[in-house]
Amino acid sequence: MKFKYGMSMVEIMIGVILLALIVIPSFNVITSKTKAVTSTRDHAQASFVAQKIQETARSYKFDLLEADQYSSDTAKQKKTFEWKIKNEDELKKHSLNGIDYLIEDVAIDPVFNSKDPTSQDRPIIQLFKFTVKYIGKDQKEHILTVNTALSKRE
Repeated sequence: MKFKYGMSMVEIMIGVILLALIVIPSFNVITSKTKAVTSTRDHAQASFVAQKIQETARSYKFDLLEADQYSSDTAKQKKTFEWKIKNEDELKKHSLNGIDYLIEDVAIDPVFNSKDPTSQDRPIIQLFKFTVKYIGKDQKEHILTVNTALSKRE
C-alpha cells in the first residue's frame, strides 16, 4: 500500500485561483469605500468651515456686515466683515487635516423693506453668499456654495 503525503500542483493551483477570486474583489470594495469615506470627511470639514464663517458673520454688528455702504469712509469700510473676509487670510483661508479651504465669491447684499418708507436707507436683512473651494485627498477640486440670510437682532 502506497500513501501520498503531499498535494499535487493542480490542487495548489486550484486553491490559489479560488483565493484570488475571493481576495481581489474584496480589495476593490475596501479601496472604493475608503475613497468614499475620505471624500465625505473632506466635505464635512468644508461644511464645518462654512458654519464657522457664518457664525463669525453673525457675531459682527449688523451695520458692519456690508462694506459697500462705507465706500466713502475707507477706515470704517476696513472694519466691516465683508472687507475682512475678502482681504484678510485669517478669514479667507482655513486648513484642516492637510487640506486648504478657501473662501471665495463672497457677496453681501442688503434687503430693504419697500413697504416702510421710513426705513428705505436701512436694510432689514443681509443676504450672505460665498463658496468654499478645496482640493480633496482625491486630488479633485470641490466647491461648496452657501447662501444664508442675516437679520438684525433687536
